[in-house]
Amino acid sequence: MSQRFCIFCGQSGLTKEHFWPSWLGKQVGKNEAAKYIEGAVQATPKLDDAEESINTRSGDVSTKKFRVVCATCNNGWMSALEEKVKPILQNACTPCDMKLDKLQLQQFSKWITMKTMLAEYTKLGTNSIPKEDLQRFFEKQTIPEYFKIYVAKHDTSKMFAYSRTSVRLGTVAKATSHMGKTENNTQSTSFLLGQLFIYVFSCTEPNVNILGNFKLNRLKRIKQAHSNQLCFKSLNRLDQQSVQNVVYALEDFLNSSSILSMQSR
Repeated sequence: MSQRFCIFCGQSGLTKEHFWPSWLGKQVGKNEAAKYIEGAVQATPKLDDAEESINTRSGDVSTKKFRVVCATCNNGWMSALEEKVKPILQNACTPCDMKLDKLQLQQFSKWITMKTMLAEYTKLGTNSIPKEDLQRFFEKQTIPEYFKIYVAKHDTSKMFAYSRTSVRLGTVAKATSHMGKTENNTQSTSFLLGQLFIYVFSCTEPNVNILGNFKLNRLKRIKQAHSNQLCFKSLNRLDQQSVQNVVYALEDFLNSSSILSMQSR
């Protein structure tokens, strides 16, 4: 089953939205004969019901599209936001030395949030962001407080890539509030944007605090209320192994002994 209504406004008449802008792929060049691997992981900690889907798709990964928004949103406020951050996206590819002021940083953070919300709905039943927060982002472009956005540079050979993991997490102390609920409440989305590596983590359960296990110290966090600028040039550069460690941090946590400690609180 596919998405039937716009994730933001609820209207029908869905259109395909590029994850990365089509003009960006043309700018850096793309291999039309290429294939890419698309995967998603959905799991419940320490249970044998983890679902992992892996598919091989034709085309360059920069052409990836999601059919989850209506034409009105796609061609309206979403297009307007993407136009505002166009110079930032271009610079992220090369030379990646831009210094963002507070307004630019806010707009860039909103763009990252928008793309993360799109990626959430690539497969039904794996989304974790409440509908009211999607509605609020549609109306006012308000970034949920539980969204944590991190950026760094990378020296992998790729310009575009993305990965997503979603799960339901909770603690024993709050077990009664989770009874009968199956929808996810936690997700991590990682993607490459030119020379930038972007990592977004969100969890709507306030008692779950696991980011200390993820070793994100070399990434720069964009704090919505406190960050006034961001200089691409001064960001730490991660090698391929470091990028992979962050990409799979949530998945590795689910399979570690740390999950038992969290559940026993």
